[in-house]
Amino acid sequence: MTLQDAQHPWGLLCKYLAHKMQDRVYRDWIAPCIPIDYDGNTLKIQTPDRSTKLWIEQQMADELYDAIVHVDLPDLKLIFVAGDNKRPEMKMASPKSTKVKANADGPVVVSSEVSLLPQGFESYTLENFVVGPSCSMAFNAAQGVVENYAHSNLSNMNPLFIYGGSGLGKTHLMIGIGKGLLVRHPEIQLAYLKAESFVHEMTGAIRANTTEPLRQKYQSKNVLLFDDIQTLHQNMVRTQEEIFYILEYMINHGKHIVITCDRPPDRLEGLHDRLLTRCKAGLTVDVYPPDFDTRVAILKKKLEDASFEGYPPVPDDALYFIASKAKSSVRDLQGLLKRTLFQASFLGVDVSLNVAQEAYRGTTGEEPSASVSLEKICKVVADHYKLSFSDLTKKKSRRLEVLLPRQVAMYLARELTTASYAEIGRIFNNMHHSTVMNAIESVKNRMQKDSVFHREVQGFLNSIG
Repeated sequence: MTLQDAQHPWGLLCKYLAHKMQDRVYRDWIAPCIPIDYDGNTLKIQTPDRSTKLWIEQQMADELYDAIVHVDLPDLKLIFVAGDNKRPEMKMASPKSTKVKANADGPVVVSSEVSLLPQGFESYTLENFVVGPSCSMAFNAAQGVVENYAHSNLSNMNPLFIYGGSGLGKTHLMIGIGKGLLVRHPEIQLAYLKAESFVHEMTGAIRANTTEPLRQKYQSKNVLLFDDIQTLHQNMVRTQEEIFYILEYMINHGKHIVITCDRPPDRLEGLHDRLLTRCKAGLTVDVYPPDFDTRVAILKKKLEDASFEGYPPVPDDALYFIASKAKSSVRDLQGLLKRTLFQASFLGVDVSLNVAQEAYRGTTGEEPSASVSLEKICKVVADHYKLSFSDLTKKKSRRLEVLLPRQVAMYLARELTTASYAEIGRIFNNMHHSTVMNAIESVKNRMQKDSVFHREVQGFLNSIG
């Protein structure tokens, strides 16, 4: 094929990405890439270097999937290679192998096949998922779907509704369920579908008068993974109606559904009543931001990934700094880790705390030294619980009105600072580090069982951090 043939699909994708992404992100990561090979099925894209390739593959899987769907190239496969920006000779593709439509402006044709799982999520398995107090129930539910699929109809977990903020692992769990099921039951028919993509597909089906084949395409599957249902809004009457018919049919015929959302079902104001009722009929589980120890475990697990082979080791003080700063989501956590590695690679130095701090400054524009002190945490907690600073930190008491605030302060200190257990213990009348560890674990357990207490502690994290 000619270079122009490769530039056409890449140009369509870039146009969509430029509209959806922040200008700086698009300019830094997508714009430098060039199409170098296209055989009608697979588009090979060359990145300037290995770091850019790694970033795109691990940070932009969702965006690339959306772009492929929205420019009407559902069969297109993207491969990124690191190179020196030389353009190799283009290969000719056999006409029979061409599955991608040349004109993305035409009507959307309902394909007879559904992609099992989107590309770009290779590391999304349940085995790779780091489990902490913030996601243990959701993980156990996901594992339960995989392990019990062949033994029962899972009616009490159908649909499995997973909700939580962006970047906390909902899609990871969903894809992990799909991969686990396919390993154990290769014969099952499974489909992954983003709500926004279904809206796009439905619009094309209405134009082409193919809504019935579209509905049958998904109803024929054994498992449906429905991602980001919150993107549906009240005006999408026909789309919501079709989704309801699909879900209703699948549940009535013993098929399984997993749904993800950024909020609990009761807060989905855009969903029509009967679709909302269907979402609430099974098991609802949540994921929320991981605690400090889980964030450190996630970073260490990520560094075991084969894609990080050859990068310099990351010392513990740099890991602890990253974990203390990137608190809101797993995606932010991994992003700061990669930025730190790339910064060290770019400068030609070993990874260190200083490099991590510079990476943080470059990512957020904030000074890394603007940390929270242990004294400030204790003062805020003491004021909230109407205790004196001395009573909170020095008074030896097992009364709940003193013990609980002290435990909360220790938990916050672990979350919001890089202080060790021993350092935290010193401010609390030289408590032994094991006592501090037990106190923090007690807070984690209570947060899991008591939603009001969880919101209270999360409020501290948001206001102090």
